[in-house]
Amino acid sequence: MVQNRNIEFYEWELSDPTKRLLRQKWNELYLVQETHIQNQKKLEQEWETSLTSVRDEKSTLPISGFGYFTNISDPDSPIPNLFSFSKEEKDILERSILEWKEVNHSNQLTTEGESLPKTDSPYRLIHSIQTDTERLTVAEKRSFVRMFLLDPVLLYEPAFLRLDGSAFHLSEPEIKIWKGYLTRLVQDLRSCVLDNGCNDWEEMTLLLRILYTNKSIAEKTIIFPKKNLDGFQYFPSIDLPDSVFSTKQKEYELLFQSKKKIFVSGYHSIQFFNWESFLIRYQGFLESGSAPEGIEFNWVGQNPYKKQFENRDRLEETEIQKKQKNFESYTKGIQNLYSYHLTHQNCTSELFRYMNEMFPEGRIGNETIWNPLSSGMMSFNFIPAVAAWKLESNPGTKQKNIYPSYRNLKRKKITGYIEKHFKDGFVPTSKIYKPNPIDHPFLFFTEETIWNRPLLGLVNTVFGIGYTGVGIFSAPFDKGSRFSKGTESVFYSLPELVFFNIRKGHFPFIAAEEIPEEYYTKESL
Repeated sequence: MVQNRNIEFYEWELSDPTKRLLRQKWNELYLVQETHIQNQKKLEQEWETSLTSVRDEKSTLPISGFGYFTNISDPDSPIPNLFSFSKEEKDILERSILEWKEVNHSNQLTTEGESLPKTDSPYRLIHSIQTDTERLTVAEKRSFVRMFLLDPVLLYEPAFLRLDGSAFHLSEPEIKIWKGYLTRLVQDLRSCVLDNGCNDWEEMTLLLRILYTNKSIAEKTIIFPKKNLDGFQYFPSIDLPDSVFSTKQKEYELLFQSKKKIFVSGYHSIQFFNWESFLIRYQGFLESGSAPEGIEFNWVGQNPYKKQFENRDRLEETEIQKKQKNFESYTKGIQNLYSYHLTHQNCTSELFRYMNEMFPEGRIGNETIWNPLSSGMMSFNFIPAVAAWKLESNPGTKQKNIYPSYRNLKRKKITGYIEKHFKDGFVPTSKIYKPNPIDHPFLFFTEETIWNRPLLGLVNTVFGIGYTGVGIFSAPFDKGSRFSKGTESVFYSLPELVFFNIRKGHFPFIAAEEIPEEYYTKESL
């Protein structure tokens, strides 16, 4: 809706076994790609950490999750009463701490002699790399959780977000449910640390859930750990006008009630994940950032008990060069494997390439699911509109469902011919579209008609060139903002000269009450 794009669904009639195999094949592709991406991140972290050891003779490792804690002892912590460990259980935890310290002290490199996964095929299942940095991080996290349970430290309050206001207040019945959840969380973490049956991130996640649930109960409002909002953002961060921010704030409060109702419906890890995902998105709204995906809480910091651990030794230059080489070679491999080209290898052509390679001739067993579409450039299937047209007439397609873009839905309700076909297509006179910080400046929409697209595109191009020219002179004052916007305008206008339309316009300030009813219609697809 914000991107103002039409969505088209093409439904195939498939047997249940075919559906399962189709889903399995695509899940395997995702698993391979995600493993490659995570491996690359691990190798990058390993190299960056080794560079840190060059600057400092002894270096400590900042670790995700430790940023929620200080290194100051907390004698009033609720943890001892919540867990009530017996002497035998405390002995088990202390022995476990010593064992994990031994892992941390070990100088054996886990990557020694381990070959990097091959990057020549997107279909081959690969192993997950375990780097020396990752191994030490796991050891520190496992030790930290057990040490915190035995000797708690104060929390770092700025790393937690408190939601004030009547909309976020917890009622007595809700507090009773929260307390029940807290008891279950404590039981789960007890099992983890006493049996060593959980991963490091599972233990940290359970601990933080216990802490923020307990704080929420004590203060009768919602408190949760913040996340670092430094991930990829498709849209740039923009400052919402006060009226829009106020409207969105009210919408989030209504949505909050809906999400809270679902959360209190039953204790389950999925319920916690969905609840935390919503709260992190709300944090992103408040702080104009992009909410990261995943369960792990990622506020980075130093180990509060770092005096208990030996610092990492400085690495030799040859070892650092080896880590750099591993990262660069692996990165190059997956860049080649998942490269992007506008015409040869874009998201549309890759979709057909994978389908054709996994299911030659469009068959799964004895069942024909479709007539394969070429992924070659000369087929023009790399153009989404062309691919959609061919899919519509494909024998495999049994039904088509179209969800028009926000602007197209609004245009359908305009009855006046001049207003619909002239005034609304001209940005200064449009009543539907409003200029916004995401979009570059332009004069005409060219999506709805094709015959006059080159003419309107020419006007948009000339306007963009003029705007760029003005930006040259204003650059010392606006840091090149107008120049940059002008070049974007020209870039998106040039395809219109040859009948292609890329620019749709964005609608980042839409309020819930403005959304057409069609968007709320649920159809069985």
